[in-house]
Amino acid sequence: MVERTPTVLALSAALLIPHGIRAQTVSKLEAGSLIASSADGSGVPNSVFRIAPDVLITRPNASLAAAASAWLLGQQWQLVDGSVSGTVTSPTVYGVRTELLGGVSRAFEDQSLGSNQVDVATRVSVPIEQASGVWVGGGVARPWKIATVSAVDLMDGGAWTRIGNATFTTTFTNQRFTKAARTDSSGDVSACVASASGGAGIDGPYGSESGTTGCSHGSSVSDLESSVRWQFSRVELTGTAGYRFGDALDVEPDSRRWATGTATVWVSTRLAIVAGGGRQPADIQRNLPARSFGSLGMQVAYWPSWRDAIPVGPDRVTAVRAFDIRPDNGLERITIRVGSVEQVEVAGNFTDWEPVTLTRHGRDMWDIALPIAPGVYTIDVRVDHGPWFAPPGLPTMRDGFGGQVGKLLIEK
Repeated sequence: MVERTPTVLALSAALLIPHGIRAQTVSKLEAGSLIASSADGSGVPNSVFRIAPDVLITRPNASLAAAASAWLLGQQWQLVDGSVSGTVTSPTVYGVRTELLGGVSRAFEDQSLGSNQVDVATRVSVPIEQASGVWVGGGVARPWKIATVSAVDLMDGGAWTRIGNATFTTTFTNQRFTKAARTDSSGDVSACVASASGGAGIDGPYGSESGTTGCSHGSSVSDLESSVRWQFSRVELTGTAGYRFGDALDVEPDSRRWATGTATVWVSTRLAIVAGGGRQPADIQRNLPARSFGSLGMQVAYWPSWRDAIPVGPDRVTAVRAFDIRPDNGLERITIRVGSVEQVEVAGNFTDWEPVTLTRHGRDMWDIALPIAPGVYTIDVRVDHGPWFAPPGLPTMRDGFGGQVGKLLIEK
């Protein structure tokens, strides 16, 4: 599938939505050089120019994300992949919330080989305090235009925690599916194909064999992956490492272990330099091979920090990294550090519990100066119209409504 240059540029421009059209829309456009290689030498050209627009629309209990990637091959643009996904989240009840996730995607290994997929999953997430949480879930992925893999049953679980400016996440994912393949006497893997007579056959290194014996078998592959994301000032670092469990028929040796890393350095509030590289495992659902890659490019963003697209992770109530209050010319200035959000509010008995909106400065600093007399108060914070929660670093107490509030002392 080849797209003309104006089409791709129009798609990119459309995804860079101006401020104010949707109050909680985040978008970015990354452009730069991509170098990749696979063990069999197929797939991604050695070096291409790549553009990758993304857009994310969030609401308190729902989100919608779209992403795409296009390469400049010779004098033509090729749309390599694209996806649209959505999440609906239930209200938190007794500290537990559920999510319904769904998405459609299309990917190309080259101009002659593509795959489509539909995913549906549910997850249950349990936050632990304000700095960690766990989740468990399951679903199904339905790929088509792939000869060797049927529908995939998914089970996953994981945990995350925040320590300082770093967030650590560990996930375990199991994929169960029926694979049309077998191993011959020499140990080579052969895939099932349709024979001339209409039945299933074996397409192997020694030609085709008729018949269906040993052509299909149940497969189970599990991935254990850990990642860390560290953000401080203008620098964001992300690293991932993983290991794949499964028998030799389902897991190629070059997909047993992998590791990737990405560094993002913001040179302004809307422009960043992005560099990354590493090893990616084979995509079993799409029948795409493992590959090594390296990339270097620029990222332009409507809002400079992209929300992580992980299935379940730190909720926005846990995104507040710092809270501070200090005297300022007869007033009390409240300062909150939190990135990747559109609105921050505080409320307390010093405002008669009426929310007041803070002003953003730079990428992640929000503040407001209020007249607060000396005394002891209770206070809560809200991010992007989400649930109210106690600011980090303050003593907490129950508020009588099943939640927590922070205890604030203003000295004379």
